[in-house]
Amino acid sequence: MVKKIFLLISVVCVMSCIMALPSQVLANGNGFCNGDFEYGDLDCWSGQGDIGVADFNVITGAYSAYMTTAPGEMNNGFSAQALLSGNPAYNFLCSWMESGHAYPVNVPQAVNVSFKVRYKTDESPWNTGCTDPFEVKLATPDGTIELVDIQTDGISPGPGATVKNLATGGFIRPPVLPPFTCEEEPVGALQNGLFACETPVFEVKKRLAYSSCEPVFLTLTICDRCDDIVDSAAFIDDVQITFEDKPGILFTSPSLTGGQPIPCEMYDSTWIKKGR
Repeated sequence: MVKKIFLLISVVCVMSCIMALPSQVLANGNGFCNGDFEYGDLDCWSGQGDIGVADFNVITGAYSAYMTTAPGEMNNGFSAQALLSGNPAYNFLCSWMESGHAYPVNVPQAVNVSFKVRYKTDESPWNTGCTDPFEVKLATPDGTIELVDIQTDGISPGPGATVKNLATGGFIRPPVLPPFTCEEEPVGALQNGLFACETPVFEVKKRLAYSSCEPVFLTLTICDRCDDIVDSAAFIDDVQITFEDKPGILFTSPSLTGGQPIPCEMYDSTWIKKGR
């Protein structure tokens, strides 16, 4: 009995200390890093292939990240797209990036993910099979969840995800072809940064019910399906991963919790999670 009373007092004291912390410490403490790429590099990100950060074709701010399928070499007499990073796509076909982890500070009830992307290509939408897919997935402890798939022959929002065309304000409803605009590129020049055909900027968003204190992260890939001559790219910006706190219910009396969130440290280390 004495031990239970002592534990009750300890928990209440800890909760009081948590409630005394500045709210911004709790709200912004998930540690997700460099989602806007304004560091000017891929710090906090990893990957392989023709990936990097550019100060041209920028979506917002001073920098956007990019990833391309460019092999950077001649093939059957055709000149491939010049590499942006100096590194070719893996096996001359794929490039991928992985974000750093986002850690919930408090026990969450949902995770919100969003990013902006501009897809560019020299493939033709009617070139069946050569679709150069750009795919983004949210990685969780239970597996990956598709957020969007953009190809030269269509755009597919993942389950529950929205894809908004920022040029028109409208939302993509599959099946729909990307509104490509194509222009002849001056020899030796970069048309709006890269490639003759491009979609406008899309904003992808998804809210996912999530109650784990385990971290989540994003995986992004772009691949050339059938050749290493005609190339595609995606420019990415404003990547955000945020958590919605789950209101704390430690005891039956609301006066003891005040509706405050349960810190993940407490959830992991006390009888609350273990069901004692």
